Amino acid sequence: MIFKGIPVSPGIAIGKVFVMEKEAKNIHKRSVPQNEIKSEVARFRKAIVETKRDIIEIEKKVKREIGSKPSQIFEGYRMFLNDKVLISETEDIIRKQNVNAEFAFSMQLKKVISDLSALKNDYLKERARDIAELGHRIMAHLLSCDDEIKWDEIPSDSVVVAHNITPADTTNMKSNAVISFVTDVGGKTSHTAILARSLEIPAVTGLRNISSNVRTGQPIIVDGASGIVITDPDEETVINYKRERKKFLDEKNSLRRLIEMPTVTTDGRNISLMANIEIPEEIPTALAYGAEGIGLYRSEYIFINSDRLPTEDEQYEKYASVCRKMLPHSVIIRTFDIGADKMAKFIELPEEPNPIMGTRAVRLSLKLPEVFKTQIRALLRASEIGNLKVMIPMITNVLEIKKVKMLFEEAKRELKDEGKPFNENLPFGAMIEIPSAALTVDLIAREVDFLSIGTNDLIQYTLAVDRVNENVGYLYEPMNLSILRLIKWVVIVAHQLGKPVSMCGEMASDPSFTKILVGMDLDELSMSSIAIPKIKKIIRTMRYKEAKEFVRDFVSPLV
Repeated sequence: MIFKGIPVSPGIAIGKVFVMEKEAKNIHKRSVPQNEIKSEVARFRKAIVETKRDIIEIEKKVKREIGSKPSQIFEGYRMFLNDKVLISETEDIIRKQNVNAEFAFSMQLKKVISDLSALKNDYLKERARDIAELGHRIMAHLLSCDDEIKWDEIPSDSVVVAHNITPADTTNMKSNAVISFVTDVGGKTSHTAILARSLEIPAVTGLRNISSNVRTGQPIIVDGASGIVITDPDEETVINYKRERKKFLDEKNSLRRLIEMPTVTTDGRNISLMANIEIPEEIPTALAYGAEGIGLYRSEYIFINSDRLPTEDEQYEKYASVCRKMLPHSVIIRTFDIGADKMAKFIELPEEPNPIMGTRAVRLSLKLPEVFKTQIRALLRASEIGNLKVMIPMITNVLEIKKVKMLFEEAKRELKDEGKPFNENLPFGAMIEIPSAALTVDLIAREVDFLSIGTNDLIQYTLAVDRVNENVGYLYEPMNLSILRLIKWVVIVAHQLGKPVSMCGEMASDPSFTKILVGMDLDELSMSSIAIPKIKKIIRTMRYKEAKEFVRDFVSPLV
C-alpha cells in the first residue's frame, strides 16, 4: 500500500514497522471533600514540577546529542508549563467544582487544545499538538504510571509508526535502533519535524490514518524527500529504493566536501550563498553547511516565542549574539513580520476577513511605533558589534520606506543623546514581495542600500493564490512567466541604480531554479542551511554565460 504525506526530513529508510501506541488513560470524575482540596491542588502542582524536570533532562540530552540549536524548542514547553490559562484555571476548576486534579486538568487541556486547533494559524495548530503531548506527560505523573517507551526493546532497523511523535521520542530514536518515523499528524513547522531534520532522521508526517493501517513487523519504505511511504513493497521496489538510498548517501557525502569551496561558476561568476534562520542557536548549523552570511534572520520569532514584549536589552542581546558569531560575515535582520499566520500573544491584531492582505509586517510596525522603535534601537546598538544590515518586510510603496527611515533617525538621535554607540552607516534595505513594490522598484531602490526578493509572498500576491490553500495550490507556480519577469525587472532596475539584490524566498533553495536565478544576475541567494551544499554544487558546475542565455530565451523584461 502507498501512503502520501508531508515530507519533513529527507532520506530513505527501508525497515520494519514498529507501531508506537501510548495507552489511553481513563479519567474518572471524583468528588473531593473541601478539606482535601488544598492537597489536591498540591498534587497537581507536584505533577507540573515533575514534568518540568522531565523537560530539563530531555533538553540536556538534546544538547549532548546534537548541540544547542534544537534545545530552543523546549523554551516553548517551559512557557506552556507556566501558562495561566492551562495551569491556574485547572486549579480553579479543582477549587470551584471540588473535583480531582486529573479530571480538572483533562477538562482544561481539552479546552485549550480545541481553541488552538480551531485557529487557521498553522504555527498555533502545531503548538496545540505540543500541549497535547505535554498534557499526556503531566497526566502520567498525576496517575503515577510509567508511560515511557521501552526504546531498548525496539528491534533494529525499525520505522516507528505513531499517531504523533514528541521531540523527546525523536531524541531517543537517534541513540537507538530506529531509522525513521512516520505519523498521522504533524507538519513541517512542528518541533518534532525540526528536530528530525537536525538529527537527519528520514520522516513523513500528516499521513492521517497510517497508524491504524499497519502492524508491527510489516516491511516498510519511507521516502522523506517525497513524502511517500510504502508498506509490503515487492522485491523490485525494494531494490529500486536501495539504489536511491545509496545515491542519496553518496551525494550527501560528496556535498560535504564542497562546504569550504567558493561558490563560483566555471567561468568566474561568484554568487554568495547565505542562510535563513529564526533563532541565534542556528548559527553553528549555518556555518557547518558553509553559509557566507545570514541573508534572513526572522526577528519575529523573538516576539512569537515570548509571552510578553521583549525589552530593548533582550532584543539587543539576541541580535548582537548573531552578529558576533557570524563575524566577519554579514547578517541581515528583518524587522518583525507579525500578522497573518504569525502571532504574538501580547500584540492585539484587528479582526480581519483576509489577514494575509491586512495588518501585518511593516504595516503593523508603523501602527505600533513605540514597539517598533524599541526594536530599531536594539538593532542600531547591535550594529556596533558586527556586520549588521536591516531590511523591512512587505513594502508596498516608497512612502512606507520614508516613514521607517524617519523612525530610524529618531532612534539615532536618542541613542546619541544617551551616549550609546551604533553604526551611523547601518545598511538599510527593503523586501520586494508585493507586485506594487516590484513595479516601482526604481523609487524604492533610491531610498535603500540593498533589496531582497521574498518570493513566497511575491508569488501568492501576483497570482492571487493563497499559498496554504490546498484548493488552489496548483496555481502557486514559481515558474509563471509573470513571476520571472518581475524578478528580472527588479534586478535590472536595482543594478542600474548600483544596488545589490538578494533572494530569500523558497525559490532560492530549490535546485530547479538555480540556473535561472544565476542567469537573472541575482547577487546573493539565501536559503535553509541544509540546502546550501546542493545549490553550491549546481553553481560550481554551470557556466554563467550559458545561464544568462538560457534566461534570455524565455524571460524578457517589462520594457
